[in-house]
Amino acid sequence: MDTSSGFGQSTPAFGQTNPGLGQPNRRLAAVMFLDMVGYSAMMAKDEERALACVGELEKLLRAEVPKFGGRLVKFLGDGSMAEFPTALSAVRCSLSVLQDVESNNAWVPAEKRYSVRIGLHLGELVDRADDIFSNAVNVAARIQPLADPGGIAMSSFIYSQIENQLDLKGLYLPPQKLKNIPEKMRIFLVEPLGGDVTGRAIRRHRPLAVKTIIGMAVVLVGLFLAYYFFSKSSQPPVAAPNAKVTQP
Repeated sequence: MDTSSGFGQSTPAFGQTNPGLGQPNRRLAAVMFLDMVGYSAMMAKDEERALACVGELEKLLRAEVPKFGGRLVKFLGDGSMAEFPTALSAVRCSLSVLQDVESNNAWVPAEKRYSVRIGLHLGELVDRADDIFSNAVNVAARIQPLADPGGIAMSSFIYSQIENQLDLKGLYLPPQKLKNIPEKMRIFLVEPLGGDVTGRAIRRHRPLAVKTIIGMAVVLVGLFLAYYFFSKSSQPPVAAPNAKVTQP
């Protein structure tokens, strides 16, 4: 494979290592995981249509990802993984893919339509042959299921890079504990085309939101009680008034 040029294959510069010296080639990039919603159910109901949708989606991604400077790393059944040189190019490609899926659905009956979820994260990647590995890849894979059908879920690392460049409608979820990821992540949900992310997010994440509110209430009550008892204990004792002796 010719590695003299191409996406993510340049002469090592600041922050990079040289694969020729036996060290992994590390670089910062945005990772996109995309998955078709309800593929298993569609496959059980209409196998021919399900396979046709996968084919349409693959064709769409092969056309769209390179337009934004990205590289399709691999297809994963009804999903895919891609990488981009910047957070902005990853988000713009994701929005374009969602718009294309919506446009394609306009020409088919409702029961034959499909939608996708997209997860995005920014981090350091490690090249191995034609594949990529790293914690950033794992995080992006865990973020993707949080997206609404027809929507995008992105880490705060991505959103902080593009929030002043794109006008995205959406909201932050409460900090999320992702499977096999040690630290909690802040996830921003982008509103699906023609949908209301606020209502969906509230319904999907209501148990977590309730736990968060209860936890905050308990902390506030604890702080109030601690302050109350501390203030009471720190006050000086009040001297008893001298008793008046009455003369007979």
